[in-house]
Amino acid sequence: MKRSNRLVILVGVLLAVLAFVAIVILLNQRAPEVGPEEVLQTVLVATEDIDIGEEITPAKVEETDIDPEAVQGTPLTSASAVSGQPSLFAIPEGSQVTGEAIGIGNDVLVNLPALLQPGEKAIAFEVDRATGIDFLVKAGDTVDVVFAGQVSVVQETADSAANPDPEAPPRFEEAVGLEDQRTVKALLQDKRVLYVSATRAQQPELVDSNGDGIIDDQDVQPVNIIESVIIVFAGTAQDAEVIKFAQRDLTERGALTVIVRNAEDDALETTLGITFDQLVEVYGVRIPGIVEQLTEETAPTP
Repeated sequence: MKRSNRLVILVGVLLAVLAFVAIVILLNQRAPEVGPEEVLQTVLVATEDIDIGEEITPAKVEETDIDPEAVQGTPLTSASAVSGQPSLFAIPEGSQVTGEAIGIGNDVLVNLPALLQPGEKAIAFEVDRATGIDFLVKAGDTVDVVFAGQVSVVQETADSAANPDPEAPPRFEEAVGLEDQRTVKALLQDKRVLYVSATRAQQPELVDSNGDGIIDDQDVQPVNIIESVIIVFAGTAQDAEVIKFAQRDLTERGALTVIVRNAEDDALETTLGITFDQLVEVYGVRIPGIVEQLTEETAPTP
């Protein structure tokens, strides 16, 4: 009987030891903790050097996943976002192609010197809704600038014309009745737009005005009223002189009109400029004749 009790006690101890060993093994074989899945951001990267003004096409970029902290500017997440837009600045091979390169993401500070080629200057002028093509001009467009103003017709003075000295410099005076004559001329052509202070070319960002977490027809969207914009283009110091002379003060609008070119058009057109006499001579505008009123003295006898 005593022997049986000892055997039972021994078996119990052995089972307890085996249970303890099993627990230790199970604790040591716990699965390692799994950290959160790494989140990456898709961006476009240039596969070749892209110069200022060069078209950015899907063939010149590739989609790459990178750490979100390495994203620059406004990211473009698909190669379909580029379709031949001219690059606003030089993009080295391997660099990110951002929204700023194609003229979107205007909240980011514009680095004007980076948008200029050697010898170019950034030149600004102001336009209203009519002279600015309803504010549809955007960075990357190429434009011409047309001037419209008033000039006074001048003629040589009588004493200057009668002066027998051929070396004497002629003197001129305004022709009476011909002051403030209108004249129009295309001053600058094929200029690359660097920046526009406001634009209707892109849809404004929608807002959740009622705070319900959903943007729908119940939200009141802000009305973006634009009265004038500043257009900055790349030109020369001579171009700046022309703009400054044509637009006499900072508040003047209407003297300069911007016209947009086809992106592939870089031809310079020779224009006549327009004054009233050219409207008559070249375009056939009719001038009314003077009709004399018949008086009783000159009227024919019935």
